[in-house]
Amino acid sequence: MERSPISSACQHALLARSPVGHVSMCPECGIVHVSLNCVSVRLEVTAFLALAEMLSKAQKRLHSAEPQESHCGNGQAPVVH
Repeated sequence: MERSPISSACQHALLARSPVGHVSMCPECGIVHVSLNCVSVRLEVTAFLALAEMLSKAQKRLHSAEPQESHCGNGQAPVVH
């Protein structure tokens, strides 16, 4: 039986973890799972790579603009709004 990309039998391999969430992948179906707090997104590898590139560009722009201290700057881990 062929597995669908959203099979509950997926075996997730952890790719990265941080205080805001984690990224894992099912080597069998090739779906990348991005989990942030109570939000979980399933992406094909090409879509995940495009998202990662977009986020990387945004991160570089934020660092180059040197924004002022966030109104959430209370010393805690970043929060997803």
